[in-house]
Amino acid sequence: MMTRITAACAAVASIACVGSLDRLAGQRTEFRDSAGIRIVENTRPPEGSRLDWRLGPEPLVSIGRMEGEESYLLVDVNGATMLSDGRIVIMDDGTKELRVFDGAGTYLETWAGRGEGPGEFRAGNQLWGIVAVPGDSVIVWHFWYPQVSVFGPDGGLVRRLIPERSRWGDWDRRGHLWIHDVTRGGLILAGQDWAYFDPVDMEVWDAAGELRGSLGAHPVEGPIRRGEESPNVMFSPYFFQRVWGDQFVVGPSDRYEFRAFALDGSLARIVRLDHVPRAPTEAHVETYIEERLSYIPSERTDQLRDRRRELQAMPVAERLPAYSSFRDDALGYLWVYEYEAPGEETPGRLCTIFDPEGRVLGYFEAPEGMAFLEIGADYILALVRNDLDVESVQLWPLDRGGR
Repeated sequence: MMTRITAACAAVASIACVGSLDRLAGQRTEFRDSAGIRIVENTRPPEGSRLDWRLGPEPLVSIGRMEGEESYLLVDVNGATMLSDGRIVIMDDGTKELRVFDGAGTYLETWAGRGEGPGEFRAGNQLWGIVAVPGDSVIVWHFWYPQVSVFGPDGGLVRRLIPERSRWGDWDRRGHLWIHDVTRGGLILAGQDWAYFDPVDMEVWDAAGELRGSLGAHPVEGPIRRGEESPNVMFSPYFFQRVWGDQFVVGPSDRYEFRAFALDGSLARIVRLDHVPRAPTEAHVETYIEERLSYIPSERTDQLRDRRRELQAMPVAERLPAYSSFRDDALGYLWVYEYEAPGEETPGRLCTIFDPEGRVLGYFEAPEGMAFLEIGADYILALVRNDLDVESVQLWPLDRGGR
């Protein structure tokens, strides 16, 4: 059981309180309160430093094969979660199935599937996220479709719901609040698509279909909107709507800042990390274009020519994103993936770890090619593809260095 790091001294309204981590020379965190809002200012960890957190030398379980029994052949995994009894539920969007395995990786049964019946998923609805909630119920949500499905611990469909604000007329997908994230307690974060709205409305629902709170309207600010009449923008930051423990983070990635809101919509915390904005260079732009063109076969010369012209005409953002993405874990830590500019990619994926109070702890390097699906207290469920692009879901032990 991990003990949370506590602040070195209590923050008093309008008075700054400074604490430091002695093991990382020069790294400091400042806490202060302003009008009832906790503001956390962090200096950046020393370059090249790493936390003493470690993955085990090898996975405890690896599920997925190139050939053999169909139950072990994964097609397009978009998520996985672990139940309290150790069962692993893998969400495969390619088959629209939830496949259940025991703690040793042995196949047990399949829930859901492609179809129109109860407990089944339509072919066109992309499965986007999955999380286990107390009681071992499982919540599944979709991309670009505001439906939530709740399955019991035996795989039976408990309910299916679309939050009231998400019930559009005439299939107007732009106006509804679609599902962005779900807390481990079963609260559903729904918000408008920032490609079409500025500000965006956000609400929180529970798995029973009850409205639990309104987070109000939030300005998109930094990113240039990408609606039907607006072109895509190279290096445009993303506007995130995610959960962090029992709070809800809103904001664009054009700055290294997270604004966390409580269930009642009040701003509870602002967390910042030192960041020097960078303008995209010609090398970044050219590498970006060549990477996009690499997906087109060389013999399609006309398509390559037209696509190159489109990319060269694309507007370029004034600065690179401050970070790539983020997610929380079972203990309330925030894992932030650092942004890698085109041509500057490094082996592994560097994550900056923040504790539940917003204090930066340091860097964790995720192995190259490993996509985290769920981060537990002492494990990570990860998606890995081999050289032949065969998928496997692996369970890795996580040592947090005594925390």
